[in-house]
Amino acid sequence: MQVAALAITMCLPITANMIVGEVSDKLQSRAKKTPLIFGAKGDRFDLTINSLFFRGAPSSEISMLEYNRVKNENRGSVVPIILGFTAKKHPVVGTTTEYFLERTLVPKSGTLPLVLGDVTLGYLCAKRLSLKEGDHILTDQVNLYNLSANNPVKLNITGILEESKSADDETLFVNLQTSWLLSGIGHGHVKIDDKTSSESILSKNKSSITANASLENYIEVNDENINAFHFHKEQENLPISSLLAFPKNIKDETILKGNYINDKTVQSIRPREIVSELLEFVFKIKQFLNTSFILTGIAASLFLLALILLSIQTRKREIKTLFLIGCDRKTLALLFIGELAILSCMALLVSIITAYALKSLAIGLII
Repeated sequence: MQVAALAITMCLPITANMIVGEVSDKLQSRAKKTPLIFGAKGDRFDLTINSLFFRGAPSSEISMLEYNRVKNENRGSVVPIILGFTAKKHPVVGTTTEYFLERTLVPKSGTLPLVLGDVTLGYLCAKRLSLKEGDHILTDQVNLYNLSANNPVKLNITGILEESKSADDETLFVNLQTSWLLSGIGHGHVKIDDKTSSESILSKNKSSITANASLENYIEVNDENINAFHFHKEQENLPISSLLAFPKNIKDETILKGNYINDKTVQSIRPREIVSELLEFVFKIKQFLNTSFILTGIAASLFLLALILLSIQTRKREIKTLFLIGCDRKTLALLFIGELAILSCMALLVSIITAYALKSLAIGLII
């Protein structure tokens, strides 16, 4: 009971400090490696976290027109990101090959997602789902309560990435065209011919056959049907979630950011500044928690002192016996201090083990 009380008291501040330290390091490391993010006007914290760690998707989107606009500045690499889709609860991210170059991600086996319907898995994602190159994975339904929503798509696993110890390890990567397919902007219809059911035909004449909305769409891309897929928007109007920019130098970074200061629809942000601002708030909470932990520690110490005094009272006969056999007060005090030290060491060991377990669980949920 005494060990448990001490362990809980020690575990809380140790766990809090470990989690805050780990989160801070991961946020800052990822932010420093991404000089600029471009996205729709709105919550800059939401845009930063979503673009860096793929948690959900920004509330608003920009278009490929903005991507071309930033890219044509020719001030460094610009990488489009499309978010908002999952497979087996893991994020599915649409991007280009430049992303893997900038993040120094290389396939452990297979290739990057180059063709419509291909997907490359992060290291941990493949490990947890027990998947390998050549297997398939079905995306999650975007909206379970919307019967008209686009159906899940069966993706072909073409590669597994090397471990990077970052958010990329838990992610599935596809190309931009596959993301637009998942969103319903693109699709492939079953081939229409004279054998097509009359229930799927809207109109028919000698020169053409027009199908209605009931015509079945392909849910898998393969060599036989890949040419049947098409998109219902112009290239420049196709949506993307955000842009990651990697300027050549500080001058190019400053110019790129400056070009969007007064833009009415697109914002440019430095992730490292947003993360620093976010961490300031986190550290304020940590300071408040530390204060509460001190008060809790004082209360636990008083509780432990009360237990020691109670133990002395209940062990009077044992103490008297020790005096009779020649034990002096100093030795007796050392015996009680030794017992306290053993209890404290056991409690500290239990608290550290528990803290590491809680930290691993919490980090997985937070980032």
